[in-house]
Amino acid sequence: MNINEKLEEKLRGATRYIKSIAMDLVVVIVAVAYIFYQMVTLEPTKLNPFVLLAEAFMGIVCGVAIKQALGENGFSRGYNSAFWKDEEDKYNEACASANQYMERVDNFYQFEEIRKKKNYRRTCLQGIRLKYDEWFDKDGNYIGTQEMESHLDRKQMKVLTKCIEVKIYVLNLFSEYEISSEQDTKKEKTDKKQRMTNLTKNTISATLIAIIGAYFVPLLNNWSWASFIGATMQVALWVLFGILQLYTNYNYVVNDKVAILRKKKELISRFTTECEQGQYIYSPYDLLKQIPQGGN
Repeated sequence: MNINEKLEEKLRGATRYIKSIAMDLVVVIVAVAYIFYQMVTLEPTKLNPFVLLAEAFMGIVCGVAIKQALGENGFSRGYNSAFWKDEEDKYNEACASANQYMERVDNFYQFEEIRKKKNYRRTCLQGIRLKYDEWFDKDGNYIGTQEMESHLDRKQMKVLTKCIEVKIYVLNLFSEYEISSEQDTKKEKTDKKQRMTNLTKNTISATLIAIIGAYFVPLLNNWSWASFIGATMQVALWVLFGILQLYTNYNYVVNDKVAILRKKKELISRFTTECEQGQYIYSPYDLLKQIPQGGN
């Protein structure tokens, strides 16, 4: 078993450990709370609307705080894992090997953009039984006509329009960009973006739970622990969603971001090899300007 296999085995073990222990704990809390919750009857509250809003706001704040904290714990565990640190060290070594060719990086990105855009368009057009060379020239310019477009059905026209308007975001060798051909049409997914996505989800789910808790007052027949049971149920749900987010963020770091680093290492290796062969000295757009219009 090599080093990568050992790291992957450790990763799977750590993931199973985090998920199983956390889920077992939450299952116990939710189960106990639900048993007591069956003894509760819900009645509309007659409190002042401003009081209801204040209670709902406090519920939202507490719910978001709990889930964001657990989500951040997922990032921390991911970045502190041996799996991530090992891959990051290899990536830094690969970056250092490209230092002597840094002045050619921008030209490389331009060539990559042209190549990826052509591949994306060709793949999409093949999917609707159209030939790339009939709609775009060798420089990527659109050469279709209205007469040609009139023979297309709605689906073909939609895909063709998508190919014309597509924007390509090239994987940056020294930053965080997506990796697949479909992801080439999307902006980079960064930690900040992931946190904002989590915050939005947390706010929505916490709002729904808090509104229910604020509008309905749990009343327990002949027992005074109704509020405690209702609050326990709410907190259990918040913790459940937070742990799921912890697991999601942990996987995001050790799977998605590691895959990005590996892809960037491959690109850096190809970049340095092709630079040694004398490529990327000039911009592709400068080369196009040097070609005579008559093709001679």
